Amino acid sequence: MGRGVGAGLRIVVALASTLSVAGCAAAGSPGGDPGPTSPGPTSTGPTSTGPTTSAGPVLPRPLTPVTARELREYCPAVDAQHFDGETAAVLDIYLCSASDILSTNGAGSDALPDVQRASRVIAGGDELLAAYSVPNAAATADACIQLAADPLIVWVNTIGGVTPVYAPVDECGFPTRAATEAFNGVELETILETRAGGQPVPGEPSN
Repeated sequence: MGRGVGAGLRIVVALASTLSVAGCAAAGSPGGDPGPTSPGPTSTGPTSTGPTTSAGPVLPRPLTPVTARELREYCPAVDAQHFDGETAAVLDIYLCSASDILSTNGAGSDALPDVQRASRVIAGGDELLAAYSVPNAAATADACIQLAADPLIVWVNTIGGVTPVYAPVDECGFPTRAATEAFNGVELETILETRAGGQPVPGEPSN
């Protein structure tokens, strides 16, 4: 009787152990078959395209360059940059220009000496600096008109020296309307004027 009971107990224990091991393997024990898995959630949000790039001017220097050495003190020939907005540090604002004057007297047309001029802003400077402090627009991926637009450069004089700055630009790199209006709205005093083949002459106030 005792021997039969003992044998029966050993059979029951062995069977229970087998079932326990099988259950662990089904539950994903190491080395077991994990079975089919359901796919994770799929993102439907927008895909990142990276940071937006600001537009820059079509030209970093004046459309008609100033070449007279006498004017370089006011208008150094280096690439212009965006104005940093530190208006309190500005001592003076200069505008420099170069142009040909054409005479139509008589039957022909004669080109007079090239005129280059350095001027100081004496009115409208605050509005000009405020307009030039505006950030450039974001660059567009669309096609833009291929045009060599004047960057409307002004030269800002601070204790650190004279720095050329360009007008803020739209998405195609052209000066904004507000910056153009501010540039055209200043009042100027001519500092120095030169003509090709002649000597520099002191300037007079001009609009």
